[in-house]
Amino acid sequence: MNKHPGKIIPIVICLCLIFVDGMAQTTQHSLLLVCSADSSLSSLSITDARKIFLGIPTVLDDVRLVPLLNTSDTLLAEVFLQKIIFMSRRDYEQQLLSRVFRLGGKRPPEYENISELIDVLLNTPGSISFMWSDQVADHKDLKSLRVVWSNSNN
Repeated sequence: MNKHPGKIIPIVICLCLIFVDGMAQTTQHSLLLVCSADSSLSSLSITDARKIFLGIPTVLDDVRLVPLLNTSDTLLAEVFLQKIIFMSRRDYEQQLLSRVFRLGGKRPPEYENISELIDVLLNTPGSISFMWSDQVADHKDLKSLRVVWSNSNN
């Protein structure tokens, strides 16, 4: 039986933090705004992306943009909320509900399955979403509109 059970926990936590920190340094992530490679869009500002994902109708290059929320990864969703929406998840949800009740329309659809999201991106004109750079690299039929965030910048 351990005579000092409280002393083990800080050591374990410390080792876990070192391991996680080491992992974070070796894996590079970039959050990209993406659309179908067939889209006429070539770029998208953070301001326009924010408007679109807040439910404000936006037309660029004669195409109405359709936001698709990627909820396949918790970290991805959090980075999206911080770097594009500038709100917490709770505030974002309240903002969307308020807009729907006041002005009509509907909330952006959410996709937990990345394959479903990509299928909708490819088959819905004007649709945009966000994903990690490695996910985009795996699909040549998608293109990046902008790098929103990269952990190499931190």
